[in-house]
Amino acid sequence: MSLFKTDPEPWNLHVGDSCLVGIPETLVRIIDIGRYDPPQDVGWLPRPHTMLVVVPADYAEEDLYPDAGDTIDLDSAAPLTIELVSRS
Repeated sequence: MSLFKTDPEPWNLHVGDSCLVGIPETLVRIIDIGRYDPPQDVGWLPRPHTMLVVVPADYAEEDLYPDAGDTIDLDSAAPLTIELVSRS
């Protein structure tokens, strides 16, 4: 399960091909919030202070497991828009 998509699909890529990678507009459910002080070493710089762990909104509750979801770094330079749709 990943929010990231490639164009073309990964199984259509060959060594040396170019592709676009990104997250299309997606309705997600936040399943965890990580706050790190000092920032967490996750293998990229800058190290994140706050990360959201999210799954697609239609992801079944019974399919959740400890490492389910993708992380979104709130301090990232990547463009990000967050809008509260519902609270449960």
